[in-house]
Amino acid sequence: MAEFQQTNARMTPASERLHAAVTEGRLRHDGDPELARHVASAVAKDTGRGWRVDKRSRTDQVDAVIALAMALERAEQPAPTAQLVGWL
Repeated sequence: MAEFQQTNARMTPASERLHAAVTEGRLRHDGDPELARHVASAVAKDTGRGWRVDKRSRTDQVDAVIALAMALERAEQPAPTAQLVGWL
């Protein structure tokens, strides 16, 4: 598990990465009705620095889409390279 704060700075690139994965056909779902409901409730919200996933209304649920955006962002980020900081 890794921390992923839902700030605009973190969620804007994650949302845009999710959009690209879906539109490029790299990601799709099998029609699960619960996931489809979450996807149907998701909208793009302009943050001034790009857009991020949001919900249409306060009562809508988009948790599955948010979790997917976070997971995809984490999975596609290059692993940090090890750096030598000194000798023992």
